[in-house]
Amino acid sequence: MAALSARTIGNALLLRQAHDLLLRLNWPGRLMGDDNDGLVLLSSEGEVLGANIAAREMLNLFPNTGKPLHASDVFALPWTLLFDAASKDHYLDVPLWSGLHLQARAFIEQNCEQATHISATGPLHQLQSAMIRKAIDLSRGNVSQAAKALGISRATLYRKLSRTGPKH
Repeated sequence: MAALSARTIGNALLLRQAHDLLLRLNWPGRLMGDDNDGLVLLSSEGEVLGANIAAREMLNLFPNTGKPLHASDVFALPWTLLFDAASKDHYLDVPLWSGLHLQARAFIEQNCEQATHISATGPLHQLQSAMIRKAIDLSRGNVSQAAKALGISRATLYRKLSRTGPKH
């Protein structure tokens, strides 16, 4: 739960940085749209402005050596295609120089303001929902055990489930 909290907070802080393009990355076949996504922020010139831990692991980026990193150093495709993909509402197959591929979803800054707002203003709600889903998964669907693990009553857990909806 601590790792999930740290990821949620780290992503919210990253998304507050000024950027022109947000890339959400994940491995092919994995669902995107949660705090496990790799997040990369780019400037309009293709400079990498920031990346979360998941993205740094996926892209094999190590701590900054002091020299600016450009999208063309990371992705094995013309970096302008990443901006073009943002105007289309679909996933993009992104090759890396290592030969691996990632799936990506690109958002131009005005399109990702809503995502930034949600992540930056609702991390506690997102964390609570994730903790509930994780507790239910760990208890293999046993709501009584999940409620006990969370330190809340079964009735409270059911009430919270009705607010968050089934997402597991």
